[in-house]
Amino acid sequence: MTATAHALVGGAIASSVSNPALGLTLSALSHPLLDLIPHWDFGRGWKQKSKVKLFLQASLDLGAGVILAYLLFGQYTNLWYFLACIFVSELWDFLQVPYWFFSWRFPPFSTAYHVQSTIGGRAKLPWGIFTQIAVIIGLILALQVFY
Repeated sequence: MTATAHALVGGAIASSVSNPALGLTLSALSHPLLDLIPHWDFGRGWKQKSKVKLFLQASLDLGAGVILAYLLFGQYTNLWYFLACIFVSELWDFLQVPYWFFSWRFPPFSTAYHVQSTIGGRAKLPWGIFTQIAVIIGLILALQVFY
């Protein structure tokens, strides 16, 4: 999933689940579960991209996600809790950064990369974006119903 998708889910969890222990746990678990769903993201083809291009794409994706999540959900909960939920929802991707950019091929970076590569559902554009939109809307609605 894109970083925007993970940020939206983390933000939605923060605004819906008032118990931080549960909210942070759900946010952390959401990442690998969401990545099982066929999707497209900017990390596809990372070996063929320059590090500058990959960094810019990833940064813009993350920045857009945090801003959008804040506009939709961040105003309704504690800012630090909101940011913590987004951080842990993105953690698997953050752990891959040293693997991609610095060739750190040892745990936990290599572990995060290999797990993500194994579980990541792949879909081409535009279907890989449509699946993300559908899943995010479904999760947001489910959180509203259950919390």
